[in-house]
Amino acid sequence: MCGIIGYIGNEDNALEALRFGLEKLEYRGYDSCGIALASEENIEVFRTLGSPQNLPSSFSRLFRCGIGHNRWATHGKVTVENAHPHKSEDEEVYLVHNGVVENSDEIKKSLAAGGIKFTSDTDSEVLVNLISHYYKKRNTHSSSLENNHLKAIKSALNSVEGTYGLAILFKDSPDIMYGARRSSPLIIGVGKDEHFIASDTNALPAHVDKVVYLDDDQIVSLSSDSFIIHSLKNNKIVKGFEKTKKIKIRNESTSKGNFSTYMEKEIFEQSKTIKDTLRGRFTDDFSSVKLGGLNLNKQINRVLFLGCGTAYHAGLLGKYYMENIAKVPASVEFSSEYKYKNNPTEDGTLVVGISQSGETIDTLSALQEAQSKDLDTIAITNVVSSSIAREVPQGVYQRVGPEISVASTKAFTSQVTLLLMLSILVGRKNNLSLIDSKKYINQIRLLPELIDQTLELQDSISHISGLYQLMHSIDFLGRQYMYPIALEGALKLKELSYIDSHGYPSGEIKHGPLATVCRGRRCIFLAPQESIKDKNISSMKEIKARGGDIILLKQKGQEFPKDCYDQFLEVPKCQDILLPIVSVVPLQIFAMQMARRKGLNIDKPRNLAKSVTVE
Repeated sequence: MCGIIGYIGNEDNALEALRFGLEKLEYRGYDSCGIALASEENIEVFRTLGSPQNLPSSFSRLFRCGIGHNRWATHGKVTVENAHPHKSEDEEVYLVHNGVVENSDEIKKSLAAGGIKFTSDTDSEVLVNLISHYYKKRNTHSSSLENNHLKAIKSALNSVEGTYGLAILFKDSPDIMYGARRSSPLIIGVGKDEHFIASDTNALPAHVDKVVYLDDDQIVSLSSDSFIIHSLKNNKIVKGFEKTKKIKIRNESTSKGNFSTYMEKEIFEQSKTIKDTLRGRFTDDFSSVKLGGLNLNKQINRVLFLGCGTAYHAGLLGKYYMENIAKVPASVEFSSEYKYKNNPTEDGTLVVGISQSGETIDTLSALQEAQSKDLDTIAITNVVSSSIAREVPQGVYQRVGPEISVASTKAFTSQVTLLLMLSILVGRKNNLSLIDSKKYINQIRLLPELIDQTLELQDSISHISGLYQLMHSIDFLGRQYMYPIALEGALKLKELSYIDSHGYPSGEIKHGPLATVCRGRRCIFLAPQESIKDKNISSMKEIKARGGDIILLKQKGQEFPKDCYDQFLEVPKCQDILLPIVSVVPLQIFAMQMARRKGLNIDKPRNLAKSVTVE
């Protein structure tokens, strides 16, 4: 949510750097964008609705310093006035902001009482005017503008409640840029005679190979050739170069290739990404799992999975796997709800946080809460050196490469695969036999081939999507492993096509959902498990008896009464533990096809962001 980029250097590269960075940060979500470019005479601001591609590609002058922002609205409507950068009323201070100032109304009233007039509805404009308010109180006899800037920033930030990632410019010092962070990711990119501030490394050009990750309550002042990190709480200075990390930026992997959308590309990459997820993670004799980022020496008596959205659905499958394979009690919580209840804290509890980006603020906060209770925590994430990866002492990387489309596909199947492997690993430390462990692992190794076979359903799915393109609502039903996939299928369709869709356990239809079934009501029934086929047939007949229309997803070779369904899709024959990973792929394609038929933006659905960094 929101993307920040800042640049300062000895060359006139600011505009180019800002445009490049904002385009690379589009995946985080945006509804508007803007840039502020500093010169000796002035700071020029340009803001627009929509994509960074709408920003100017040239100005009448060249600039060596600037800040930019992609906005995803949290405070105020989607208007140019609410777009960033924001400036103080006296036009002395300019900033871009990711986060939420929770006490902005109180601060705004105080500033307004002092005569400040506001032009937007955002908390960010309140913050920039608060910095300006303190800057007006500066020591005009001081020989250091930088000290006065820092005092104003510190005074303002010590007055606010909430979260922020900030890039700040002062009109009187076009050769200095500032950044600050609290619970919103911010990095420093270190180049030759240039420095960057950014929300993440995607915004940096390929030649930048060193970064510093700002910690909470830190402020950085940057010039073209140096930077200093300051503590917000005291006068302590952090030696920034001691925190510098080498990185390798891989911009080439964000190409769509021959596909029309990133989502289509990412769906069809899943055979490869599962191979990458599995690579080197089994013992030589394929009798056990080895996850190099984990050291599970303690007895595990209970597992708690934390996630949001798609990651929560992965956690639901993790619960089934952990209880059925490892025989360890497990539960799953929405990360956003975890800290609002009294959670068990007994010894032997393992907390598993799941986040593709590694920046999901709710999951990060929940993991920090668990750590404060002395619970063991591990993370499953796709981004090396993300906030969660740095916060949590142990973790497993998904290795799926950048996932650009807002709707998650390849990251989900990787997460589920890793949770299946984690369950085998925990099981082996308990009572899972070597024979059973080998059996599960040999099944998992078939996944890439099974996904390739499933992708061949694309034409059949396209045909079905054509039959149902005018529908307004649909239910997804499934039992056991298929229940989380019903939820995930409903979420994908809702995200991409804006169709009212819901997922239920199929055994629950008699307890409420059946009331909505009438002639023509659509349903996707996930019934590939042979062991519970009879129960699924019974539920399908209840729906058909009331005029419902069923798309059946079954396993190849399964026979169902013809009067139980209207359309069907067949996934390859495989063991039950693999069925959720295989079965979600047709639902991903179906959601994509429905959005395409409606002419919608598949990669960037309305109101959604890839990386949710505000609570």
